[in-house]
Amino acid sequence: MKQHILILAVCSAMAATAEDLPHLHSPLGIPLTLSGNFGELRANHFHSGLDFKTNGRTGYKIYCADDGYVSRVVVSPWGFGRAVYVAHPSTGLTTVYGHLDSFADKIDRPVRKRQYEQEAFSIDMEFAAGEIPVVKGETIGISGNAGSSGGPHLHMDVRDTRSGDALDPMPYFKDRITDGVAPEVRQIAVYPRPDGHVAVAKGRAAYRTPAELGQPIKAWGRVVPGIKAYDRMTGTSNIYGVKYLTFKVDGNVVYRRVIDRVDFNRTRGVNTLVDNADRYEKGAWVMVTEVPDAAPLGSMIHTDLPGGVLSIDEERDYKCEFVLEDEHGNRSSAKFVIRGEKVPLKESRQDGTLFRHDGDNGYSSEGLTVTFPRGTFYDDLYFKVKADTGVRLAPQDKTVVYTIGDPSVPLAGNYDLSIDLMRDDMQDKSKYCLVRVRNGKRSAVSARYKDGRMVARPNQLGSYQVTVDTVAPKVIPYQKAQWAKSGKVVYTISDNLSGIESYRGEIDGKFMLFELDGKTGKASFRMDPSRLTKGKRHTVKMTVTDACGNTSSATDTFGW
Repeated sequence: MKQHILILAVCSAMAATAEDLPHLHSPLGIPLTLSGNFGELRANHFHSGLDFKTNGRTGYKIYCADDGYVSRVVVSPWGFGRAVYVAHPSTGLTTVYGHLDSFADKIDRPVRKRQYEQEAFSIDMEFAAGEIPVVKGETIGISGNAGSSGGPHLHMDVRDTRSGDALDPMPYFKDRITDGVAPEVRQIAVYPRPDGHVAVAKGRAAYRTPAELGQPIKAWGRVVPGIKAYDRMTGTSNIYGVKYLTFKVDGNVVYRRVIDRVDFNRTRGVNTLVDNADRYEKGAWVMVTEVPDAAPLGSMIHTDLPGGVLSIDEERDYKCEFVLEDEHGNRSSAKFVIRGEKVPLKESRQDGTLFRHDGDNGYSSEGLTVTFPRGTFYDDLYFKVKADTGVRLAPQDKTVVYTIGDPSVPLAGNYDLSIDLMRDDMQDKSKYCLVRVRNGKRSAVSARYKDGRMVARPNQLGSYQVTVDTVAPKVIPYQKAQWAKSGKVVYTISDNLSGIESYRGEIDGKFMLFELDGKTGKASFRMDPSRLTKGKRHTVKMTVTDACGNTSSATDTFGW
């Protein structure tokens, strides 16, 4: 009964809050449709806002949601790309507009001035309340596809200015977004814990599609229910995250999860909402009821199940139901039966060293040392390291591959890693490169050389190796014949391993602001008559350096 009262109180408070919300101006002058919603489960983070569609193109005016002032501007090849932060003191909110193609002139001028002063494209600027005032409905930029964007759209956050938390913007805009479609169930899963059993034909869990929900899942002991599901909306084929998720057993609510607020300091806790082995091995985002010992998501989750784990200890049918609901009240459910069938439970045997989630942990063996600060792990676990000593090293490799822990185990933050070089034979130590190895592919990890070893602070477990990067980046002019006509000088820059550390574009010997799109690797300079004399030939030089200090450059001429 206490659980039902709690949930009703939470829902009532949310409803009351929704009635009192300030009215925000639409950020676009077109009907609002979404390509992504708030709280979607992403790799290592929650989606912090709404993604508004822009008809597959750039160029729409972006309007300020309310009176206030520009408090921050960020420019980067990644993330939000070009983003404007606007503080609204009268409501205590801050709105954020990301992936912009360009800023309004009064925002662009001080930003561009600072970029030229620092001779850098990437910038993070803060502004005082009186510097750039804006009013509700004012144009603050133009929609684009900058940064880590999968296509042209506007990303918009609504944040609590005081705490910095991201709030679900949907309640502010739901009256302008049409949605009559309920969430869609894709799959039900039941996972056994070490002290539990689930009858499966193969694999590590029992799965049921919606068409198979009539088939009971036989289990005994401690098990974890899970569901793969997405929200849907009217008039689109997109899939979205599920905001309200409830789990019932025999008609009683035993688990409730609401994603309506995200603390950025805890956003990696998103990894505790899903079965990470399925996510790591199959890319399947199956949401589970289990709550780790660290409980990083706090009040987002309410459960009567100890640790969110269901105990099947009677030989009977447990009538289970997942209920999914969106902000517009559209609801769907998935009913299934877990049939208690008593079986002898095998004694769980654990290999490795026991690490406590609430303590400092460390491990050291020949060639490798790792240290995990308190709070790195969400649960207690058994930890081990494997060195792949049976594989012959390639000439460029300076250590064996070390598999550090279980790569599917999520971490709350960074840990300290030190790997001794087996062959410290490079005169230029900057050429050593730490890589994470998965499925035969290597991705560079930020690290530095120190006294015969490489030290780093990664935030993932998995397989690591030290190798060498002596290959310089590639710098290639892009559609050079079109530069004068298009009004842009464009280079494609790329690197084979350690990644681009820096780049610099000069025209006629002077720094020019080349804007880098991290997705495409294109660095482009928009012809600026205030900085470039028209009616003559110009010499451009693009210089690129990777994280291991390898440098290359290209020099070209063009008329404009």
